[in-house]
Amino acid sequence: MTHARCNEIAFYLQFFPHEKKQLSLDSKPLEKWLNTQNLPEIEVLYLVGLFNFALPKVITQWLNERKERALVIIEEDLGAFANFHQFDLLDNPQIHIHYAKEDPIEELANQFPCDRLAIFVGKPFDAERLQRRSAALSALYSDVLYSHKIVENVLANYQRLHTCFNANALQFKNVPAIICGAGPSLEKSFSALRKAGNKALIFACGSAIPILTRNKIRPHFTIAVDPNHEELERMQQHAPHEAPFLFAPRVHRDVFSTMSGPYGYLKTDTGGFFENWLEEKLGLDGNCAGPDMGSEAFSVTTLAISYAYALGCNPIILTGVDLAYTSGKRYASGVEADKGTTCDPRALEKILIRTDIHGDPVETLLKWVMESDCISAFAKDHPETTFLNASEGGLGFSGIKNTTLEQALQSLPTIDIDCQKQIDASPLPFDTEKLTLALQELESSLDRCETLCDRPTIIAQMDLEEEPAYLALLQGIAAALDRVLYRYFPHIDPEEGKKIRENAKFQELKLQIAKFRKIIGEKCATYR
Repeated sequence: MTHARCNEIAFYLQFFPHEKKQLSLDSKPLEKWLNTQNLPEIEVLYLVGLFNFALPKVITQWLNERKERALVIIEEDLGAFANFHQFDLLDNPQIHIHYAKEDPIEELANQFPCDRLAIFVGKPFDAERLQRRSAALSALYSDVLYSHKIVENVLANYQRLHTCFNANALQFKNVPAIICGAGPSLEKSFSALRKAGNKALIFACGSAIPILTRNKIRPHFTIAVDPNHEELERMQQHAPHEAPFLFAPRVHRDVFSTMSGPYGYLKTDTGGFFENWLEEKLGLDGNCAGPDMGSEAFSVTTLAISYAYALGCNPIILTGVDLAYTSGKRYASGVEADKGTTCDPRALEKILIRTDIHGDPVETLLKWVMESDCISAFAKDHPETTFLNASEGGLGFSGIKNTTLEQALQSLPTIDIDCQKQIDASPLPFDTEKLTLALQELESSLDRCETLCDRPTIIAQMDLEEEPAYLALLQGIAAALDRVLYRYFPHIDPEEGKKIRENAKFQELKLQIAKFRKIIGEKCATYR
């Protein structure tokens, strides 16, 4: 196998034993599969297994339409490369041939992080695992690349901290907790929830907040983390919500207009480098809730479970956590939401058929399957705590017993749950002057960062990486760009491609600096 892009494979062919393998000459299975795909919405296309037929025209046209699209051919059999003859494919920088001599999932997901991918499985391959990992990394990098929006929320929400209590300082050791999701089965728990207030802490998560308010059920705590406007619109239904409100710093800054209870600052590590930098500057110590759920845990529900565990709650009971379209519905009554479609190209929104807790087939989404797996693994990792699934529908969880909320509460004693006493005993240490000084430090550092981006020498890059604004605002973006720009600036010559991508990275960093300077400058002006 002779081509400049395949020197490593040529080395293996020369020095490692192998037998030549016959490659497919029949393109019809691939062409038939391509007809089922929404190619205009796909960004990365994987073909599993080498072949010796001409690439279908629909793929070459798809590549030609946008330079950031990538075709990745995966082959794990060295002998297949010995019989491969379609070297013209390697003359296109958008086409990549990957020798999977070891498990390729992590390497491919890191090289091509993408939520809009399709995988043609021409030979046995764990396609779902690649979809999951690639989509998870894509979500992470997307958050980072649009982090100026998160920064706006964090700064606006930090201005409230002088009125907040420290949610991470609360303790409810061995107090039962009920985690309320917004799934359709939540309706079956309304009666039991109305009588559960003196037996367990009730947490209303995200979209479950307006549902419980509408049905005259007051939780002990509400909790929200999402920065998106759709979540805000749901919160505005049946507001105001009176229970103490626990918020992650990144939550939409307007959500507070829907809450009338006290505010609890919840350290979560969901605001990225900026949140961590500010917390260190302001002396907001303590452990974060959430990261121990794993990289595939995206939701407020998983955050609430982790938080309940950190509080010492036991047992932890889940209700309304369907993670499926129970009876064809996404949410309990009272929350409007569109159902996904089978042609949605986003991997996390892919509709799957799984078996529900009753043994019946049910529609779900890939992201919900991932969430179920995360919760199952978390429960397994913490055997000292009892987990119960009182969601009377949906996917369920491996290793977690299914029950009803009424049955789960039967054996629990009546207890005195005094949340206000805990809140009063947990003030948040916050110094407005420290926040002012931190923002001024960032403002001047952003000016220096812009100058250093204009002359990206090795020394200038080293100086850049030591700047406070880089550590707080830019380092995550730089790391994400190192991954993402690989597709946007493809090149046959790896060294020339690297130079082009480096130049593009620093140009993008300058654009990001301008956005951050505006945000930080406006906040600094309010303190002057």
